[in-house]
Formats: sequence, structure tokens, C-alpha cells
Amino acid sequence: MSSAKYPMLSSAIPIYNYLIDELEEYCDSCDSSDDIVTAVKAGIKKLETYYAKTDETTMYTVVTGKINFKLYLFYFSSI
Repeated sequence: MSSAKYPMLSSAIPIYNYLIDELEEYCDSCDSSDDIVTAVKAGIKKLETYYAKTDETTMYTVVTGKINFKLYLFYFSSI
């Protein structure tokens, strides 16, 4: 993430992936009540909704390719 107050567009998809992975891991390994697991799964669903919106635009690809080429190579080579 940048040192700016808000995250850069080029870090959006890796952040979504990290959050979704962590929440899914929590659901798989938690001893919490069903209400908490239901709330976490609702959060995952909401994150996936916004994550899917990144496919609807070419802006993400342009920004990662032009501004943060190292992140672009690292992220897309690991998929």
C-alpha cells in the first residue's frame, strides 16, 4: 500500500484477495457462533461483489501496467 491516506488502485485486487482468503480461513477454522460465521460469510459475499466489478473495466489493468509494473508482474505471474 502507498504511504498516502488512501490505497492506490493498483493494490485493490491483492487487498480483496487477502481479505477474502483470511475471512474464508476464519470461517473454516473458527469456534464462533453460527451468527458470527453467517456475518463473516455476508462480508465475503459483499467483497466478492466489488471484486467482480474490477472485471468490468480495463482501468485496473491499465493502471497496474503503467503505474506499478513490478506489482503487475508479481501478481499476474502468480495466478
